[in-house]
Amino acid sequence: MPNRKASRNAYYFFVQEKIPELRRRGLPVVRVAHAIPYCSADWARLTEEEKEKYAEMAREWRAARGRAAAPAEKQKLVPTQPKRPGVFVSKQTVLPPDVSSLSVKSHHALVGGVFYFLNIFSHGELPPHCEQRFLPCEIGCVKYSLREGIMGDFHCFINPGEIPRGFRFHCQAASESSHKIPISNFEFGHDQAAVLKNLYRFIHPNPGNWPPVYCKSDDRARVSWCLKLMARTAEIRQDIELLTVEDLVVGIYHEKFLKEPSKTWVRSLLDVAMWDYSSNTRCKWHEGNDILFCALAVCKKVAYCISNSLATLYGIQLTRSHVPLQDYEASNRVTPKMVVLDAGRYQKLKFDSPGLIDYGCSNQEQRSNTLTGDYPAGVKVLGQNSVVRGRGITRLLESISSSPKSISSSSSNVHKSSNCETSLSSYMPPKDE
Repeated sequence: MPNRKASRNAYYFFVQEKIPELRRRGLPVVRVAHAIPYCSADWARLTEEEKEKYAEMAREWRAARGRAAAPAEKQKLVPTQPKRPGVFVSKQTVLPPDVSSLSVKSHHALVGGVFYFLNIFSHGELPPHCEQRFLPCEIGCVKYSLREGIMGDFHCFINPGEIPRGFRFHCQAASESSHKIPISNFEFGHDQAAVLKNLYRFIHPNPGNWPPVYCKSDDRARVSWCLKLMARTAEIRQDIELLTVEDLVVGIYHEKFLKEPSKTWVRSLLDVAMWDYSSNTRCKWHEGNDILFCALAVCKKVAYCISNSLATLYGIQLTRSHVPLQDYEASNRVTPKMVVLDAGRYQKLKFDSPGLIDYGCSNQEQRSNTLTGDYPAGVKVLGQNSVVRGRGITRLLESISSSPKSISSSSSNVHKSSNCETSLSSYMPPKDE
């Protein structure tokens, strides 16, 4: 067969642009080839002017590929020195570097290294023209290692200080929609200077270089601003250099596979709701009041996600310090099923023997309900005695998965459904002629 060179047309670039939207809808799309069947209808609705944009992208790609291939073709035309008969000419073979021997030191440093995950909650975010953008109210920090898991944690409520005039209702609404920490007269609030000094003792107990401190990229601006505010209040220097958790995940992945993962994969790894209600994840106050949003829980769930997805790649046996084992084992028994509803909406359902675990909360709902950052959604656990709401196909699939399939049960279900239709027919109004 002839060696056919790969080519990209306008439809290829259109599908490539649609992949993030398809993933947000819950479709199992990994590559362009997987997304092609879902985009044909949208492509047919485009006008010629709209398609011209993608055609231009295809032309630019082919032109760039032609320029890159030109030097290689010219290199083939360079004449080589003819070999003399009877003379053996040895070829220079370039062996690839021994990656295992080169990365032994960094591998052990990564597995045994200590990282700190930090997060600070605020009573909302004030407008840009305000001098005080955030009002810190809670701080959480976790000491973590790939080998040991969570080695220690730090948590404290912060006295936000005086609320700027005219923004009390704004701060109260932000608190009620997320962490629900009172904006004033909170008995557990501590002075900002004392909290920062205690945090420094937790992160940097001994003299020397500061360890790396990480937070999620969406929270970095807020956490950095709050640290500077607390440092000014305490009249001490702010020595913490904030890095992003996403960069740490990329580094751990690259150390193992010698390539960088996609940003979409990294975000999906960190934004999970599996451990939202796990024991010993939130602080005592939030767990006692059954409140999902907690600064300490955000840090612990980052550690859980890294342990669950990356620590096992290095042959590390997970313990209770890495993940909540009772929830980790239960999640391994769950079988995900993708249900496509007739209305064009997509729901990801997870069926298990006790009941149905619902993770159905969109990113837009999370952002609308959260004013302090990007945090995972909650988990609803529906038991056997709970009422399942939703469309009929959802209830039908749950009944099929929870009941044994047999001929007798199928016939009885058909009989019951026919009786139900007969009984309901008496209540139906007559159709207009």
